[in-house]
Amino acid sequence: MKVLFNIFKWTVGLMLVFLMVGVIFEQVSRVNLNAKRPDNSQFVDLMGRQIHFVKKGRGGPTVVFESGLGGDHTYWTEIQKETAKHTTTLSYDRAGIFWSDPIAEKSLGAITQDLETVLEKTDCPKPYIIVGHSFAGIITRQFIKENIDDIQGIVWIDVSHPSQLKETSEELMAAVRPPSLRTIRFFDEIGAIRLLYTFLPFSTELPKEHFYNQHAKDYFYAIYEGLFQEYENDDTLFDQASRISGFSEIPLTIVTASYPDGIEFVADARLANQYFNMHQRLQKDLLNLSTRSNQVFATKSGHHVPLQEPGLILEEIQKLITVPLDKHITL
Repeated sequence: MKVLFNIFKWTVGLMLVFLMVGVIFEQVSRVNLNAKRPDNSQFVDLMGRQIHFVKKGRGGPTVVFESGLGGDHTYWTEIQKETAKHTTTLSYDRAGIFWSDPIAEKSLGAITQDLETVLEKTDCPKPYIIVGHSFAGIITRQFIKENIDDIQGIVWIDVSHPSQLKETSEELMAAVRPPSLRTIRFFDEIGAIRLLYTFLPFSTELPKEHFYNQHAKDYFYAIYEGLFQEYENDDTLFDQASRISGFSEIPLTIVTASYPDGIEFVADARLANQYFNMHQRLQKDLLNLSTRSNQVFATKSGHHVPLQEPGLILEEIQKLITVPLDKHITL
């Protein structure tokens, strides 16, 4: 019994030491990374909340980049840099994500108001071209509808469809459901998440050395709370998006991933095939949002088309930059 007690004591002691080392490691890492926070000139004040943005280029129209679930402005770094050679561009961090302050409740109205204010306060010239990835197909709908006279075109890249949650089987939902926020928060505080992404990529669609994976490892602590706020409100946000059914004759390009290497995070081939078939059908349905829509397939990409085939996205953006706004007939 004495031997067992000593083993238990030493085991507990070692675990506490590892936990303490992990916490210190995580906090020191955060201090160093927080020191890279942009200066105040890259923030807009929204009644006491600070929203971070990156504006590049000059002249109109303004290409507005909207990231997917929990995504921040860095997702568009390469595409924004190239697009800014031709016109004004704006990317930003939504409330609660990366450098931007959180908001009490996420809704399409709140997200729209934030974006409208950022565009106004940064003097971004109208009209706008909306370029959105994934979850952006949900959260940009209200902005587009409320500003329809000022939208020159839309490029939606492998975006979510409002019917997606209702049409996803419970088995598939369970396969992709993340751990609880409490669990993620615990492991993040002790440095386990940072350690995990030191050895494994955040996204297996991209090389571990890719800047997206490195960024996720470095700044996961500044992203996951906002990500979970969006994830836990997705039923409400998808329902709100479903009530916005059309964009008149605004040019709309639907870029659809082909997933040549399968569906990330879905190991079961049957479930992966279920998702792929549903996704392809719903992507085609998005074409009904505009009478001037077209679909483009990213044959070499999984979900992260902007990172895997940036040239394709740049080509579609460039097509819309040259379209005159006065050709649109709005509702």
